[in-house]
Amino acid sequence: MSTYVVGMDGGGSHTRVALADENGKVLFYVQKGGCNRYHDSNAEQNVLEGIAEAIRGAGLEVDQIASIQAGMAGLDQPEDTVWAEALIAQTGILGRISAVNDTHIAHTAAFGGEPGIVAIGGTGSLILGKTEEGIWLRNDQFGHYAPTAARFLAYDAVHSILAGRYGPQDQPWIEQILAYWNVTSIPELAALGVSGFAENRQAINRIFGQMAPLVTEAATENIPLAVRVCDSAADTAVVGILMLASCFEDQQVRMTLTGSCLSTPYMVEAVRKGLDAAYTPGGQQIHYMTSHVPAVGGALLDAYHLAGIQVPEGITSDLQSELKRHTT
Repeated sequence: MSTYVVGMDGGGSHTRVALADENGKVLFYVQKGGCNRYHDSNAEQNVLEGIAEAIRGAGLEVDQIASIQAGMAGLDQPEDTVWAEALIAQTGILGRISAVNDTHIAHTAAFGGEPGIVAIGGTGSLILGKTEEGIWLRNDQFGHYAPTAARFLAYDAVHSILAGRYGPQDQPWIEQILAYWNVTSIPELAALGVSGFAENRQAINRIFGQMAPLVTEAATENIPLAVRVCDSAADTAVVGILMLASCFEDQQVRMTLTGSCLSTPYMVEAVRKGLDAAYTPGGQQIHYMTSHVPAVGGALLDAYHLAGIQVPEGITSDLQSELKRHTT
């Protein structure tokens, strides 16, 4: 039986593909552009090239792959999953093919199949929980959305500036924002907004998304406007986490944060403060934990399970070490 598996962590900005043997040795690792077809016109090409390059780079053929687990941003409806699995089938892989929202593999990476809640805030935003009964919950099932994706932090900051909701302490930072947009005044920024900021929706999302580090870094420096923007986003994440936790039976619920925005020091601290403030004596407690296994490692763990491969004890630590070797 084939004992090689492929794991893919496909986000809106990057697609990471790793190929490993049954002992947790990563034979090849490659990174391509984003794989969310709603945000990246090259999504299909990035997925197919990443998988093909991983198999070729490991010196294998497609018929040697026992399974592939692909965590992909944008898989929110059944038809999205059908599209993704049909796309992966184009690689010629004959083993088990599975595609899930990328939050699922982040959950596996953090909790290894055990109950817990993962909130992701990067190119996209989603909060996913798995209860003690194995029931999967998403915050959007409840009509809830946490605007912790990179572009939304930037949108909020820019909109607040245009609305005049800032003070003297914000002025130096606003100058940085204006420089980012290559304008010299707020009226010029407003004129840019009237024109739509960029030529199409994908370009707009990309430009705003790339601005997000300016917001989280400014919050760390206690710039009032940036603090308000980040605290507001963090508060909606806290609401979503607590909402899902209410569906758990245990009084102790584990939670982790991932993604380029939610994993920044300021956002982690803001969410943790919000959760601590919501705690009442004798009530449910949310315990924050740091996941040391990257999401692509969670995809590999899922792939082993899909293929029915019995993996050795400690393989999670082995994958963590192997992936660190390939990414540093």
